[in-house]
Amino acid sequence: MKKSSLLTVLPAALLCTSLTAFAGETADVTMAFCTWTGYSPMFIAQEQGYFEEAGLNVDIQVIEDESTYAALITQGSVQFLATAQDPNIKMYANGATSRFVLTMDASVGADGLVATADIATLDDLAGKKIALDKSASSYYFFLTALENGSSLSEEDIEVIDMGDTTEAGLAFMSGNVDAAIMWEPELSEALESVEGAHALVTSADYPETILDSLVVNTKFAEENPGVVDAVAEAWYKAVDFLNENPEEAYEMMAGGFEEVTAEDVASDVSGLEFYGRDENASLNDESSEKSIFAISQDMADFWMEKGECETDDLTDFFSLVK
Repeated sequence: MKKSSLLTVLPAALLCTSLTAFAGETADVTMAFCTWTGYSPMFIAQEQGYFEEAGLNVDIQVIEDESTYAALITQGSVQFLATAQDPNIKMYANGATSRFVLTMDASVGADGLVATADIATLDDLAGKKIALDKSASSYYFFLTALENGSSLSEEDIEVIDMGDTTEAGLAFMSGNVDAAIMWEPELSEALESVEGAHALVTSADYPETILDSLVVNTKFAEENPGVVDAVAEAWYKAVDFLNENPEEAYEMMAGGFEEVTAEDVASDVSGLEFYGRDENASLNDESSEKSIFAISQDMADFWMEKGECETDDLTDFFSLVK
């Protein structure tokens, strides 16, 4: 379960939400993300009262149309936005006024490249049809795998941009393409239902390529640093609750989405690693070769080279955590 086909539109009143000062008063905050288990511990924070305890009234908006995210965070229509680190960096690099808050999770097997039986290696993709969504973070994962694990470039493959990763998975299962980049639940469904189907590579092989992160509107962060800290603290508490009470947590995580069950969440969680306080502290260690700064710089440099970013300078993007 990654995205649903439902589109949730922000109500007009939300665009002019008045935010109170974080000084003994209740602060009204809006947060947005799409239907994906990686973000759903925020529903734990809501249900367990972690936001309320911190003096926050958090309105969580489930917005499936990710093409609107840059405008929403830049305009301040939403104060906090959760999406994959890769598009977060691309949005910032192309002018979005956002600042990194924390890393939420990493895909460690929830995304993968599935191929037919005759394709044994990445090099065997030459001339084959592969379906994928170029707007998804798994596209960066695919190109990274291709660059590091084969002698091919994207031009050697017939890439079919589906515009939706779920549709890419369905195209593979219907026999219309030779391979596809997909995520759960289509990933498991394809492996089980298509004879000879197998995963050439998954995000477990490249765990630094698909991470989810939380960003905040720059002006809001400057004016409300206490709110930013409180939202981060609520996330850390939610991850702790998830680790200690998984079955109860899955119900809360599913409950914030439409047509999502606790079983769906449990399936997704098996391919994810959630990042709490300690994990974020480790990732924010600038001396580490696997720091969030190094990982993100690789992403920025990659997309700068591809002509997808206006800058690869992430100094201001990380100003809240450096």
